[in-house]
Amino acid sequence: MSLVGIPNAVEEFSAEWLNQVLPAFDPTLPLVSKCSARASETPGQTAEIVFLELQWAAEDPSDLARLPTKMIAKYTSQNQQVIDEIINVFDQYRRETSFYRDFEAPGLRVPRCYYQAFDPSRQAFVLLLEDLGPAESPSWAISSQQVSLALSKLPALHAKWWNHSLLRDKDYFVQFDDASFFQLGFNAAAQIAGALNEFIEEVSLTEQLMPIVAEKQEVMQSAFAQRPFTLVHGDYHAKQLFFESAAGGEFAAIDWQFPFVAQGLWDFARLMVLGLSIEERRAKEQELMAAYRQALVALGVSDYSEEDLAMDFRFGLVISHMINVIAIGSTDISLVAKECSDLGVEWKDVMLYRGQVALEDWQVLPFIKAL
Repeated sequence: MSLVGIPNAVEEFSAEWLNQVLPAFDPTLPLVSKCSARASETPGQTAEIVFLELQWAAEDPSDLARLPTKMIAKYTSQNQQVIDEIINVFDQYRRETSFYRDFEAPGLRVPRCYYQAFDPSRQAFVLLLEDLGPAESPSWAISSQQVSLALSKLPALHAKWWNHSLLRDKDYFVQFDDASFFQLGFNAAAQIAGALNEFIEEVSLTEQLMPIVAEKQEVMQSAFAQRPFTLVHGDYHAKQLFFESAAGGEFAAIDWQFPFVAQGLWDFARLMVLGLSIEERRAKEQELMAAYRQALVALGVSDYSEEDLAMDFRFGLVISHMINVIAIGSTDISLVAKECSDLGVEWKDVMLYRGQVALEDWQVLPFIKAL
């Protein structure tokens, strides 16, 4: 893919730029006659978001009816800390552009990608994506009904790629046996966990668990390798999900910066724990997990027991907590704090306390120690 003009500012998303890149998606498209670009009022943690409104140089009403008048552009973060501490370390821009290049129909709805480009020499990227409106994202104020719906979408994704050899050929996926990735992640989480008590009140379980996870990296990865694997979104939580609104639209999952080849319950654990209050999760988790397993079986997955489910869920709790700890320590967490506050949600509860309680409920610390 040509690296023509990866934009680095809102004003660079112009009709001229679109007319250079859109022919790579569909050479039959007419020219864009006008484009207005507006930065998102809610900054992304690892990338910048721009809303585009397009007018086309087409006169045929049937052509105009099929052409999108809105798109979403996603491009390189302007926060150097994010580039230095997250992107340079975990390579999300290459992972996400590669995913959209190769996986148009992974098993659940994703936005159509009109253009993608990545320049590894300067960690610059751009994605030009379908605007999913009128579907809406609830952000951190997701309802329990929406959590249940989003969890019910996972079996179709996971069953489609269950132990599929193609996944092992994709070097942009985080593979379960990627020692360098997990060493970086577990060690970063262990280091950050030791400083969390400077601004979060109750972190004792995290302080204990993350260093032990780092010490147990090899044995944990050995355990991962014995488990069935599939395509895992990797960061499946409320801000990455869109739902049908009163005006229409349909469910979809965005933000494929962290796709894993690993256990499907990693996705399940992440959404359920971040999306439900502690009380809701305790009341519903067994029913939701049983429904997930039954759906996998109905889609052709065999030899996956309740014991398998519980083991993979515990690993999923660890991975989700690792991601949260790194996000707290290496991104501008004030963005999450403000967004949560505006929605009437407590960010510390979502990002840490819910996970800690789930880890305690599932006795994950002794489980990891016993590996």
